[in-house]
Amino acid sequence: MAYIRCIGGSGGGGGTNVTFTPVLLFKEQGIGSSSWLDTNGSTPLTVNNGNYATGAEVGQYVEASSSNALRFCFPTNTSYRCFGIKCSINSDFTPRNSDNWYQCSCILGQELGGEQRDCAIIIDKNGYFALGWATATITSSSVYALDGQTHTLLLLPEAGTIKLYIDGVLAVSVNKTMTSNNMDSIGVFWNRVDAITGVYGKIYSIGCWDYTYPPFGYDIPTL
Repeated sequence: MAYIRCIGGSGGGGGTNVTFTPVLLFKEQGIGSSSWLDTNGSTPLTVNNGNYATGAEVGQYVEASSSNALRFCFPTNTSYRCFGIKCSINSDFTPRNSDNWYQCSCILGQELGGEQRDCAIIIDKNGYFALGWATATITSSSVYALDGQTHTLLLLPEAGTIKLYIDGVLAVSVNKTMTSNNMDSIGVFWNRVDAITGVYGKIYSIGCWDYTYPPFGYDIPTL
């Protein structure tokens, strides 16, 4: 596991950076027709819809397309984890045209009704990676999602902020103290609730990590 050093917080200098502890790491291994297993071999990455097929790329990626409508999810017992995915979005994919994040094309996250501890990495209506948070709010990055290139995306909810890292660089940060229920099942290439939020592209690896909020900075994991 490699790490990229990202300095944050308000203390500036000093302190000990925190490395993230893997909880679940999924990498395509051509394991079967219904799911991947995490690297510990104990937790399945559940297929919620579509046909799992790797073709000639077994061990590299799986592809969700308009023909197979593939969607996944995996369990979590808290919203306060780092959730990540290494993926590419098809350049001909058409994002949903909505100003509400829960109706947008969703790469990684979970929709919970109303104001809860839910958030997501989405593609906004203009084709940019964005953070969906609060009841319906979208905060977009300046990174275009429909370039067909491979990107590592990390969703990092903290006690008073929610952050989106793209390829190791902080792209979006919003101040938000979340309330009510935690996410419990993270959608991969959809928001775990509505099929219309599905995304088409290639998935190379997925992960989630536990962490302790650091006073000075942290070493962000890469997939």
